[in-house]
Order: sequence, then C-alpha cells, then structure tokens
Amino acid sequence: MNRMIALWAHPRSRSTVLERVFIERGDFEVFHEPFAHMAFNEQSAIPHDDLDCGLPRTYEGIKSLLRSTRERRHVFHKDMCYHCLDELKADADFLLEQQHVFIIREPGRAIVSHFAMFAQMPLHAIGHKALYEVFCRVTKLTGKIPYVINGDDLANQPEETLRRLCDHLQLDFLPEALRWEPSCPPQWQAWRSWHKDAERSTHIVASTSDFDARQLTAHPHLVGYYNTHRPFYERMNQFTQQGRS
Repeated sequence: MNRMIALWAHPRSRSTVLERVFIERGDFEVFHEPFAHMAFNEQSAIPHDDLDCGLPRTYEGIKSLLRSTRERRHVFHKDMCYHCLDELKADADFLLEQQHVFIIREPGRAIVSHFAMFAQMPLHAIGHKALYEVFCRVTKLTGKIPYVINGDDLANQPEETLRRLCDHLQLDFLPEALRWEPSCPPQWQAWRSWHKDAERSTHIVASTSDFDARQLTAHPHLVGYYNTHRPFYERMNQFTQQGRS
C-alpha cells in the first residue's frame, strides 16, 4: 500500500525547504499546504498569488484528494495545523492512516520572519499552539511520540537531519535530493510570494544573521505573541531528534 506522510508545520519554520527535498526525491506526489485553501480566498489580505489552482476548498474535499492520490502514488503533504485544527483533532481515522512529522522553529525568529511577510498576522497564525494540540492528539492516538525536527537543526545540519528522518520513515536517503536548480515548483504557485528565498535557493542554507530581540520588542504585541507560543515550542523541542541515537 502506498503511504501518506504529513509534515505539520507553523509559518516560517523552514518547512518549505524540507518539502523541496521531497519534491526533488521524485517518489512522492507532493502537496503544498492544501488545507490552507479552506481558510483563504481571493479577497484575503494575506499575501497570495494564484489561489485558483484546482485544489478543493473544504476539509472533506482536500482529504478526499489526498486519499485518492494515495491510491496511485505515495503522498507527502505539508500543512499548517491551525487551518484545520478542529477537523483534524476530531478525525482519528485520517490521523491514523498517516506518518507524521512535526517541524518547529524558535518562535522569536519565526515571528519576526512572519511579521516581515504579513504584518497583520493574528495571534493564532503564529501556529505553535495548534501544532502542539495536533502533536498531543497524534501521541494519544498512537501511543508514541511523533517525530519532531527543529528547523534550525535542518538548516545547520541538513544531511544529518535528513538521514535521521529517512531512517525513521524507512526511506532511502537520496543525497542528490539536497541539491536543485533555482525554480518555483508548481505546488508553490498559490503562495509564491512567501517562498522567494526558497525559490532562489539551490540547497538548504543556514541562517547567516543572529536573532535580534529588539525586532520583537519594537512591536509590543509581538512580545505577547511570543510569550503565548514559546511554551508550546519548548514542550515540543524536548522531543527533537537531532543528536539522538
């Protein structure tokens, strides 16, 4: 039977570059944030490009698409839990039929990056809380701690991080999938403006700048966002796989 792998993320977690590795592998049908299409339309203030890309706009429709695709190919989808949180938590069957990977990033860095893209972002869209809720739901359903990657580990040690992930998922590690030509994969067209750096990249790149907390404190509401989501990051970060045997 073909498999379905879900990469659950929050915005600006480095999830898109991990998705790019799976696009380069070539052995999965890759979907980029299909559940986001539940939440947005052409009038949305959130930066977007071409939302008329043929994806369904309902939870059941998106789930049906993923399942039908799985009948002919392995499926990998990257999604944000906050787009479909209530539906996911209530859908044990769908959660149990997937392999789950969670990716997190220190919320200060993620918030600053998110704010630069969309200054009107609401509190829940920071995403760590929703991610943690689905993490807990999967843990309860399976009796096992799901696999967690820290996005900064991915950036700083990409080959080691990907080897460990492939071992966990029982996939062949394909080192050639860590290099690519600069381009915009078709999956990114709807949200292209969010992924300019990833589009210009040729491989996973470490951050070249230190985080400056003044980028948060200059906007008091961002400090509140940080304080709300930091505890959920800390709870999940204790389960990251980097450096573990």
